[in-house]
Amino acid sequence: MTISPSTTEHGKRLLERLERFATRNDGQVAVARRLLADHPDLPLFGFMVSHSIEPEPGKPAHSLILQVGQYNTDAIAAWASALGTEPAIDGARHTLTAAINGIGIHATAVVYDALYDIEKAVFTPTADDVTCTYRGLLVTSLGDDGRLLIVGHPPARDVLIAASAFYRDTCGQRLRPFNGNDLADSIARTWGRFIAYPNRSEWQLQGCWETTPGAMPVTWVYTDEADTQDLADIAGHCPKCGRTSRGLGHHPVDWTRVYLCPSSACGHRWPVPDLPTTKDTV
Repeated sequence: MTISPSTTEHGKRLLERLERFATRNDGQVAVARRLLADHPDLPLFGFMVSHSIEPEPGKPAHSLILQVGQYNTDAIAAWASALGTEPAIDGARHTLTAAINGIGIHATAVVYDALYDIEKAVFTPTADDVTCTYRGLLVTSLGDDGRLLIVGHPPARDVLIAASAFYRDTCGQRLRPFNGNDLADSIARTWGRFIAYPNRSEWQLQGCWETTPGAMPVTWVYTDEADTQDLADIAGHCPKCGRTSRGLGHHPVDWTRVYLCPSSACGHRWPVPDLPTTKDTV
């Protein structure tokens, strides 16, 4: 079957873009050409390719991702029907998963939020919905600007303990005051609603008033206003004041690794010694 005249140029442009990123011997271009030929009238704005070095058992190593539009769930249903399968629906997210000649076919779209029943998507989070828990507090990281979210309005001491534990266990870093500021000043308490949109695993937090139905107390820790230090595997002792430290930094001149004294009154830095290596013996 050939591509219909009305879609010939469109299909050629999609294939040309795809060929820049896909290798011909993995079959992705051949499958794309077949999809364009067999289903010229279905919505399609582009292709993306995916390669897995260690695919899961039974899953294709090479995949073709169909770009049908962020909110076009009807397109997901149409493509699924054309490929003899059913779309997976998880909340507002609709996903197509299929395979042709060993090449995985994937596409996804979400129901536009204005058309989705957000009120029914309000939920109470549990430990399964966040990154981790500390002393019973639900803790998660949101965004790329160093914000930690803790469910509830616990005392500042518990908030700082949870934030410090998160950075130590998850990032391998120590959370420290920046420029002598008090870490407690980075704490903000608000109210919000947890919304399972587009689904529970990709939830959103909606700021609201305390009286809003479904509102929950939430605490923010703006760790971008603090400083972080890498942690050494072995503690060192400050040669000036004797304090123990695992905090690491860099020498400002030669950029070598140094220990950082935890005492703000001392602030001494000293070299990290070369650790002895264990040689294998036969």
